[in-house]
Amino acid sequence: MYRTSIGKCLVFFSRPKYVVTQCNNFKLTQVFGDNFIEQINLRQNLRCLYVTHNNSFKMASPVSGKKSEKPQLRVVRVREKKSQYGSDKWPTVSLQIIGSGTKDSTASVMIIAGTNRMIFNCGEGMQRLLLENGIKSMSKFQHLFFTRLTWDNVGGTIGMAIGLKAMGVPKVCLHGSPQLEQFTQAFQRIVKHENLYVETRPYTDGDIDIEAGVITPVPLFASTGTQIEGSSDAASSQSSSSSSASSDDSEPEMGQDAIDKRKARSNKPSGPSKKRRRVATPNLTVAYVCKLHSKPGKLLMNKIKEFGVRPHGPHLTDLKKGIPHTTEDGRVVKPEDVLGPSEPAIYFIVLECPSEDYIEAVTTNEVFSRHHAGNDSDTAKIVFHISPQEVIDNSSYQEWMKKFGPSTEHVVLNQSNNSPIHFGAHRLQTKLNLLHQGIFPQLLTASTEKDKTCAPTDQGDDSFRLQEGETFMLYHLRPDLGWTREHVPSDNVKEYLKEVEELPQEFHSSLEDLKNSLEILPSSHGNINNKYPELVFTGTGSAVPMRDRNVTGILLNVSETQSLLLDCGDGTYGQLYRFYGSKHVDDIIAKLHCIFVSHIHLDHHSGLIQIVLEWNRIMDERGESNRKLIIVGPTSLKPWLAMYDAECEPLRFKRSIKFIDLRALSYFENDVVRNSPSPHVKSLLELLDLTQFDTVPVRHCFNSHAVVLTHRSGWKLAYSGDCMPSHKLVQVGQNADVLIHEATLEDGMNEEAFEKRHSMISEAIDVGNRMNAKFTLLTHFSQRYMRIPYFKSEVKGQVGITYDNMRVSFSELPILPKFLPVLNHLFADKISDMIKQRHKKEEREYLENLAKLAEKSS
Repeated sequence: MYRTSIGKCLVFFSRPKYVVTQCNNFKLTQVFGDNFIEQINLRQNLRCLYVTHNNSFKMASPVSGKKSEKPQLRVVRVREKKSQYGSDKWPTVSLQIIGSGTKDSTASVMIIAGTNRMIFNCGEGMQRLLLENGIKSMSKFQHLFFTRLTWDNVGGTIGMAIGLKAMGVPKVCLHGSPQLEQFTQAFQRIVKHENLYVETRPYTDGDIDIEAGVITPVPLFASTGTQIEGSSDAASSQSSSSSSASSDDSEPEMGQDAIDKRKARSNKPSGPSKKRRRVATPNLTVAYVCKLHSKPGKLLMNKIKEFGVRPHGPHLTDLKKGIPHTTEDGRVVKPEDVLGPSEPAIYFIVLECPSEDYIEAVTTNEVFSRHHAGNDSDTAKIVFHISPQEVIDNSSYQEWMKKFGPSTEHVVLNQSNNSPIHFGAHRLQTKLNLLHQGIFPQLLTASTEKDKTCAPTDQGDDSFRLQEGETFMLYHLRPDLGWTREHVPSDNVKEYLKEVEELPQEFHSSLEDLKNSLEILPSSHGNINNKYPELVFTGTGSAVPMRDRNVTGILLNVSETQSLLLDCGDGTYGQLYRFYGSKHVDDIIAKLHCIFVSHIHLDHHSGLIQIVLEWNRIMDERGESNRKLIIVGPTSLKPWLAMYDAECEPLRFKRSIKFIDLRALSYFENDVVRNSPSPHVKSLLELLDLTQFDTVPVRHCFNSHAVVLTHRSGWKLAYSGDCMPSHKLVQVGQNADVLIHEATLEDGMNEEAFEKRHSMISEAIDVGNRMNAKFTLLTHFSQRYMRIPYFKSEVKGQVGITYDNMRVSFSELPILPKFLPVLNHLFADKISDMIKQRHKKEEREYLENLAKLAEKSS
């Protein structure tokens, strides 16, 4: 038996096994005989330990495969401690604009107050914006406030709630309209597996106490109308929301069991139908008047001494809280006797006035009038206006703004703003653009498209201050330091290119070799015959949106007038908007005929509602409201859409959308459909000039499907969705022109791939080889591979990797393998980091194997 000390860790070892009594970060030397053979990095997450007890050695039980409960978050412990001993009423407080209200960045404001973060409105792309703003952990968020129940405001809420739960936040509170309860009930249907604890608090519950002050909700009702716009259509669709497969506009269930069930239902005696009574919902928006507690002055030590107060003790805290103190000689000391001048309460307002119908409710509201100029210290410091430009320009609205006086800042958040976002993506695209300008085109920004900004309206007498809100602008309220723009991003292409110039010579040499190998081939984007079919990737990451990779979305442009979406993750519309620009994005949405959703996981369909809303708007503007948008997806998606349509915001679910269940198009289950397709399926094939639209059941979550599309002109595309390697997909996709396959994990992560039912890179490539696909495109990478996936061995053959904002026609696919050497040099530092992580993982696995051998030998 030997004994040695390594740092603060005591290690016992004998031949041939070892014992560890404490486990911190240290190096463990494995000893066999008297020879030191190898050093292994041993870390805190060691899965198998040997311990000592009563001077005898025995082995601890290995860690089970089950996930242990996460420890309580530090921020939660701090909050509980403050609630026990009295919260800090005067923390540092700042306000930050997260979304400036543009088409690709819906209006949102964040309060930063001590250990709390609160957000007003949480639209699509919120998680990605917060990450870009440097907020890596969102565990401090607990309260989400909504001014109106529209997808612009609530589109990112579901993903946010799931992310907060994963971080250990015990619950999320949603504040706003009473209809938030219906919204949460609706989205719980599609995230049952997440077991979310979401609490809703309607404005009728009154004031909300927060650590730093009080938030008062102010309901505002439109002057005309009492029903939600389009509610009659929404109400009609509500009757179908309880049963997703039985409505007459859905694809019928297939298989003998389904036919028997349908016959049984048809033979059932029909009684009077019980329709759920729909309560009229007013046109409502909720404003918030936020008050920061007044802050007492500092203790004046000379006064403390003068009044005979002991200079230390809890009585000083009582004095700051306004509680008088009695000295030992019986003298009563009042707080004002020993405190300096206090800081008054600070007020700010977050207000959405969505149309001119609400102006009267805003301008006549008594709560707002209390914060006009002349109300002593109650005058609002800032008013955030989430209002369209026609409201801002309205004379009555401007007269109301003037009543706050020149000391109040009015900040406008609307689509007239000029505030680009996601400059991490712009930086990456600028570098990739050096490889191929057609496949990686420069992204359009608001600054490149607009000639004017939302400048302050001509006021003449300077009676109020009006300015455009910019993404990540920050106002320090306490202490009052005013605005800072240090976090506001800037699109500096020269800076991005300078970063490239500083790369090692190997990159520049490989880039030159690439250009020479392409032999100045003409881009297919200028040749209409070679341009289509064309793929545009709006998201190539998995699970959650990150700075460089958004979640899954692929636009397949079949022709100049036909397209469909393969999955539609969070922020898909924003990605299309930034790729095509405001002048062309409507044309792209207008030619959309179908959206395919591979399975029910949120990262594959959370952008669907925004696309549907934009599609409806464009059809109305172009006089094509009779057109139908076909959604092919899992059955459980349908009641979610129907409930949102009925209870929250009209999607015209029954009138504009035709829903087809994935299983109704399954290659293996429905020979009847293939030989005599239903009208919906016929319409789908005709609209896209397809001969086959085959879904293929794959192993992932329940009702997950891949899809294989065959065009009349002869090309064939297979898309895996999320899945493990599938023999069925290989069979149906034989001889495909292109296979788009998920490659979530690097090779060697077998256990995680099996547990999460994803594919590793080599597995995805192998599926393409067995399918005899002409080309394999890898996508859906884990967000640990933000810039480039980790290839354990050299990639050979017709294989390419995808990036967000990548546009490639089928005729250009053979170019993609030529990019890999350049990408390896471009992201050499990231690859080096991944190799280090890989080595650490291998060391841990080696140590675990040694522990298992020691267990067997004992």
